[in-house]
Amino acid sequence: MEDTAFITGWRRLPNELKDHVFDMLSLSDVISFADVSLPFRHFALKRMRLRLTQLTERYDLPLYTLLLVLDRTNSVIGGSLALELVHPTGLIPNNMDLYCPQQEADDLCGFLLSKGYEPVPDTLVFPLIVDDVPGRNCIQAVRTLYNPVKQSTIHVILSTSSSALPPIFSAHSTFLMNFVSANGIYSCYPSLTERDIGVRNVTDKLVDIQPRRVEDQDKYIRRGFSYVDGCPPLSMSSPHIVAETCLHLTRTLTDGITAVLPFDMNRSSCSYWPKSEWRMGCELKLTGGEVVRAETLIEVYCDSTDNWMHGNNLGRVSLAERAILRTVPSMQW
Repeated sequence: MEDTAFITGWRRLPNELKDHVFDMLSLSDVISFADVSLPFRHFALKRMRLRLTQLTERYDLPLYTLLLVLDRTNSVIGGSLALELVHPTGLIPNNMDLYCPQQEADDLCGFLLSKGYEPVPDTLVFPLIVDDVPGRNCIQAVRTLYNPVKQSTIHVILSTSSSALPPIFSAHSTFLMNFVSANGIYSCYPSLTERDIGVRNVTDKLVDIQPRRVEDQDKYIRRGFSYVDGCPPLSMSSPHIVAETCLHLTRTLTDGITAVLPFDMNRSSCSYWPKSEWRMGCELKLTGGEVVRAETLIEVYCDSTDNWMHGNNLGRVSLAERAILRTVPSMQW
């Protein structure tokens, strides 16, 4: 009955008001809207495609062409542009971040060069810090390209994996764990993001401060976002509530938390290949009462002949820590 009333009321609205209201919706609300009926899904996809077109217009890449190159190189759009797409605030991102598998970097950069972009040399600032080391936080390298005609900048972030996603799951906070693939739009922590709330991510337990990550976190505070603490340290004895703020939970793109809107109007879900799982940096309480940090780990299912875990200090998880992490229930749906 409520759905019928909503449908009737929506249809009576002027088209201009429909567009205005819809363009303020975050991704979870867009998905709920699209699930009402097929015509509603058609309207939702049309408006979201337009939202993405407006956000990428300055880069002189038509949406069809952009999605095609994302498909050909298995790359994704991330960063502030993806955040603005899933949670509109009126912000106009200064650049576009494209994440790609390391083996696809030359093809992606070659395509951008053919569209008038020029490589910008990286300027190293000495002394070097941990952020400058290739492979840290699952980033092999960052290539910057600039279009002098459109005065637009694109960053191509090379993953250390055959998946483009590990650098996103290694980001400084949940604010950056949104992306656009050729097949759909994803928000990994939707209820937090849509309330302007994020959780910091610990990716290196041996380095207390990573300067650029601190600067990036502060940038989002200046934009009106805020950070909250994740769940308390996990131990073998204390109960643990599984929720979106649980840092110990192993997550996937097809679990019950990630918000996904496929571009195909005949589908209600989609995924990204190769399959990946991630667990954010968290704290563990050992049997003796000591609290230790466990850094972010990402698992990509087609790297190497066995499952390959991506992280900064692999092999440093003790047997006691592993036993605690195994107590966290899975969120497979």
